[in-house]
Amino acid sequence: MLQFKRLQAPVNINGLGLKDPFTGGINAPQASQADLNNDGLLDLVLFDRAGFVVMTYLNNGDQNQNPFRFAPEYACQFPVLNDYVVLRDFNQDGAVDIFCASHKAGTQEMQVYEGFYENNQLLFKPFYFSYPANCAVCDPLYIYYPDKDQSGFWNNMVIARSDVPGIEDVDGDGDLDIVAFEAGNSTSMFWMRNTSVESGFGVDSLHFVLEDRCWGRIFENGLEPCRANLSPDPQVCATPLTDPDPEEDRKNRHPGASIMLYDQEGDGDKDIVMGNINFPCLAMLTNGGTPQQAWLTSQDTTFPTYDEPVFLPIFVAGYYLDLNNDGRKDMLAAVNNPTTGEDRNNMWFYANTTATGHTFELQTQRFLIDQTIDLGTSSHPVFVDVNADGLKDLVVGNNGYYTTGGNTVGSLYLFLNTGTLTQPAFALIDSDWLGLSAFAPDEFDFAPAFGDIDGDGDLDLVVGINLGVLYCYRNNAGPGAPMNLSRDPNPMWYDIDVGLSATPYLYDLNKDGLNDLIIGERNGNINYFENKGTLTNPAFEPLPTIQKLGDIDARVFPESVGFSVPVFIPQPDGALWLLTGTQGGQMELYSDVVASEQPFPLVSGTWGNLDEGNRSHPTVADLNNDGLLDLVVGNRRGGLNFYETTLVDCTMTTSAPSPQTPFAINLWPNPAQDQVWIQTGVYESFIWNAVDMRGKRIASGLANGPAAAIQTANWPNGIYAIEVQLPKQTQTIKLLLNK
Repeated sequence: MLQFKRLQAPVNINGLGLKDPFTGGINAPQASQADLNNDGLLDLVLFDRAGFVVMTYLNNGDQNQNPFRFAPEYACQFPVLNDYVVLRDFNQDGAVDIFCASHKAGTQEMQVYEGFYENNQLLFKPFYFSYPANCAVCDPLYIYYPDKDQSGFWNNMVIARSDVPGIEDVDGDGDLDIVAFEAGNSTSMFWMRNTSVESGFGVDSLHFVLEDRCWGRIFENGLEPCRANLSPDPQVCATPLTDPDPEEDRKNRHPGASIMLYDQEGDGDKDIVMGNINFPCLAMLTNGGTPQQAWLTSQDTTFPTYDEPVFLPIFVAGYYLDLNNDGRKDMLAAVNNPTTGEDRNNMWFYANTTATGHTFELQTQRFLIDQTIDLGTSSHPVFVDVNADGLKDLVVGNNGYYTTGGNTVGSLYLFLNTGTLTQPAFALIDSDWLGLSAFAPDEFDFAPAFGDIDGDGDLDLVVGINLGVLYCYRNNAGPGAPMNLSRDPNPMWYDIDVGLSATPYLYDLNKDGLNDLIIGERNGNINYFENKGTLTNPAFEPLPTIQKLGDIDARVFPESVGFSVPVFIPQPDGALWLLTGTQGGQMELYSDVVASEQPFPLVSGTWGNLDEGNRSHPTVADLNNDGLLDLVVGNRRGGLNFYETTLVDCTMTTSAPSPQTPFAINLWPNPAQDQVWIQTGVYESFIWNAVDMRGKRIASGLANGPAAAIQTANWPNGIYAIEVQLPKQTQTIKLLLNK
């Protein structure tokens, strides 16, 4: 299946160039390490629970705070994953394996994928467990263990999908064990001991028995921040924190936890760093027992107390990794909640600064995030020329970003295109363009769209918001001038209501010369509002003319919402196509689009074979002047991804049409030999392209004034089309080379 090629462009934020600007953002990452390309270096793999996205980074081997570079091509080799992912090499063959939540809906089992190398690429295949033939309930994809009390019976191991289990060699026998909370009402951890080595199977197999239902002897139900009740007796499981418990129904309920197993003191037993779904902190519990019988005897409830303690609303997980190539494993603390919580300062890197033992010292709260575009949660991009320089800029709205107290603050971000017509580059100029953050905390989820609504030749702005209504900003600049926007107080815009999370688009769908409103929404349908006004005075009814344009429903099972995002793409034959984002992340493309509720033909339900996680929000424009549309996609993780599509750009400009005086092109000498001068007669920069008779572009350039010299010494004799582009006009003249 065709997958669009990823593109890159320089991006500058606060005067600094980003190393990996178009990663798509990071919200709830689970971190592991693997040698992705079999070069002997441990690379970094993030599994973001906000959309179940795998992100892969190659290790360059440097000893610094961030030796990793985004390498998304390796993510394609991973299977579809969900909820939790832990990478460990259980068979010690050098290729990391995957321990993950089961794929089957409604289940809470763990399954395993075995890693292997092919042409130095890390690939995976399902691992099948071996069970007795008389175990009718044993699914070979999942972990079952023999019942100690009933001979011949087997039980399935269940782990809450919200959790991050601990997978390490707990007892020091050479194979990997599992420590986790059982799904349901468990308030103590179980130890699933791997008996593969001692049973004579070696490390190539996985054979588990339930060794301990109260590993470490603690009681933890999430009623007190990052605190467990410790047992005074290594033989007895701890009792509840409070007695009697004022919330009796929560007394024996496991709300959700993350587990990081490691040996703090180097004494051979496993200590634990634990997070809880209800709190922003980590607890470190010291093992005073043995590898065979854990007994957690002391705890640091604001870990690490000796440095800056972790504070990450809400639900933190710790990961034990070497992140700076110094041979010592560090700690990464990250948010594990995919729906709420800190979403911009959510990866805290603690370097291990002790040669023996562990001392974790905070280096940054934005590990990897400071090198990418990350605007918080749910990014909504659109291309438009804001400053009238002929280049497509990026205006990006967001659902918002986390602030103290849990409020969401949304805004518009203005990225000006500081590059050229063939090489785009972006710089963040304003992180609260037009001051929309003033509407927080009640109004957010800003989705911008541009179009001429009052017939004055410039582009106006409408913004969809979380409440399903619109803001409108009129552009008072006039044709060809930088935007000058002011809020339109007409209550009509706020009366238009599509439910929740409006994502508007302005387009003359019924071809009457007036821009209509087409609005996506949370439910997944696309609403068509016919413009019943005049060229200079738009008028829209509060209710849509057509509520389900083209019978489109962006809800894809198992999603219960759709979050449709309409984008219209004219075709060379005059037809109109419609592209929409979805909650599931894939994008849908429809053809033969008209103002009708009759079903549109589906071109592709997974356009470009792209899925960057939940709430895909596309925008298209030809950014490098190659005649093909480029694609930027926002998503729930708050970042952007950048691709080249296969669709032809049938638009002349992103600016509104306005009367233009044709400019004249002069070429001399013509015919030419080694050099030709080109002059436009207007004092503006322009871009030129030379195309041979087969339609192949052989040269191009940018002129910073009304004239430019083109070197033609290396061109073959023949006839060429010289195309000249001003910001709002394009003309072509023939050139004859005769040397």
